[in-house]
Amino acid sequence: MTIERNFKEIHDLTGNVAQHYIEKYGKEAVPVLEQAAQVFEDNNDIRGRNRILRLRDEILIAQFGTG
Repeated sequence: MTIERNFKEIHDLTGNVAQHYIEKYGKEAVPVLEQAAQVFEDNNDIRGRNRILRLRDEILIAQFGTG
């Protein structure tokens, strides 16, 4: 499996999860994810924090494309 394919699969999955959060939380999706990221950071789970922030970034990108 190539690096490009790995990235595309991760991006597609993250994009689907991002859409779920947008539908579930609406405009509160970004603040909810930022709060969750802080909890992960407080628990010294940097990998978890980074995954949440990556998801937040996908939502910001989606919002940028629509507005």
